Amino acid sequence: MVKAVVTGNYPDGFNIAREVNAEVIGITEKVFPDGEQYVRLDEPDKVRDSTILVISTMYPMQDQSLLKLLILADALARNQAREFIGVIPYLAYSRQDKVFMPGEPVSASTVLRILKSAGYSRLVVVDFHSNSLLSDFKSYLVNILVSDLLVKAVVDKLDKPVILAPDKGALERARFAAESIGLDYDYLVKSRDRVTGAVSYAPREVSVEGRDVVIVDDIISTGGTIAEASRILLKQGARRIFVAASHGLMIGNALSRIMDAGVQRIILANTLSSRLEHPLVEYVDISSRIASVLRELIQA
Repeated sequence: MVKAVVTGNYPDGFNIAREVNAEVIGITEKVFPDGEQYVRLDEPDKVRDSTILVISTMYPMQDQSLLKLLILADALARNQAREFIGVIPYLAYSRQDKVFMPGEPVSASTVLRILKSAGYSRLVVVDFHSNSLLSDFKSYLVNILVSDLLVKAVVDKLDKPVILAPDKGALERARFAAESIGLDYDYLVKSRDRVTGAVSYAPREVSVEGRDVVIVDDIISTGGTIAEASRILLKQGARRIFVAASHGLMIGNALSRIMDAGVQRIILANTLSSRLEHPLVEYVDISSRIASVLRELIQA
């Protein structure tokens, strides 16, 4: 029988466990006065010879979340779990997926190697940022796209919609969403005026004039790129702008920055432990999509 451990920073993980009919093994979590973490399996005898889903996420408190996954792995191994699979909707450090400047690490690769070394047989993640590392770790990482679910949540409200990726690297997310519904899609090309230094965005091919635009991306952090692109698209004649993202970190004043740029609505997946309470922010529960992938993985 498949069993699950759900960490305290991701209560939505109980929905995933329920959908795969996994028995949940409780854990005790606490932080000592000096800041060190403590984790204990409440029923360690239930772990032996079982496949365990460790369901967690890694925002906020990325470093603590990573360490918790590592010490949980040790507890599972010591109690003779047959295997344990990490189900981590948001995997931190994924944006540092290459050396941008001399002397930098590839932090995303480091995190993946650490988790693999800790004993996780597979990692199931949502909308992983790095295409190159998906290729490098293709036998280890299971990546779930959910952009179609986000767009479907708002598509009935749209007029002549077009799905846009903010850059070429995000085109697969836009394509995945658009083709599942039968919509046009494209990506934005960023250019800079050599004389004035002004930055501009424009779709590579499609016209946005008179159309509702859904910008699809994996992560919203400070919201600067989304806000800038939205303003320019509205100036180019777009009717309304909607934003759909898998991971809404929404750091600082990201929400006001995006809304001030004229965005009508933000649609986010429930991959994080934190949520924004705002009438123009909508969350889509992706538990069923994750559970479906897990069932296939377990049966295989």
